[in-house]
Amino acid sequence: MATTEFVERCRDLAAQAGLAASTDQYDPSGPPSDADSLIGFFQMFRPDGNALQGLFKRFDEGESLEIRLQKLYQVAGNDRRPDGGRDAYFIVRAPVPLPPEQAEHHATVWIEGLRELASAVGRDEIAERLTPTPEVRVLEGIPPKPPKHPHEKSGLYQVVAEQCVQLTSQVAGADEHAELLKPAYYFTACDPMLRDYLLWPFYAGHAGLDDPLHSYFVLWSHGIKYRIFSEERVDVYLPRH
Repeated sequence: MATTEFVERCRDLAAQAGLAASTDQYDPSGPPSDADSLIGFFQMFRPDGNALQGLFKRFDEGESLEIRLQKLYQVAGNDRRPDGGRDAYFIVRAPVPLPPEQAEHHATVWIEGLRELASAVGRDEIAERLTPTPEVRVLEGIPPKPPKHPHEKSGLYQVVAEQCVQLTSQVAGADEHAELLKPAYYFTACDPMLRDYLLWPFYAGHAGLDDPLHSYFVLWSHGIKYRIFSEERVDVYLPRH
């Protein structure tokens, strides 16, 4: 399926659902091949995303893509806020608690997955920076804001938060729809790691890896966030219950 045809299919779904005018994010009038024209598309089908069944049926990876997308809707649930408004993004408002030892385990497996992905695409310098695997510290509560200014960013932060989020673009041979969908998936939660987890079926066969971002999705689904302020440690924050 050509990318222009896929975008038109998305527009048809929006029109059929009578949702084209119900969001201030999705732009149905953008150029047919413009990836940015799909920003906000997935938010339109909350809370369950049922109207999107079959969207990926023409792709070999269609079933896997649909399963991951349904997980996103299931975990985030209803987009209605307590004040009556609606969430602009997919937010896990009532996360199921995850034991600290499991949070540590999944954070470690996630970092190891990033190292494997870096090796698979020939970014050996990133793989070496993640060897040995950085320490994981489990904390609780609202995480501090991530570092903003260059002088505040550790080398480990730059590798994980800035370089690793570009690795999927370096997987050779992936279907062009992966790049087309990146903006739409990124703005589901403004999270590039979540974006790449959802799109992973497009990359799996070409990268030769199973699922390096599964553990990151587990953390996200339990409302857990990560922060990096040192050179050798990743902090993960459990929400208070």
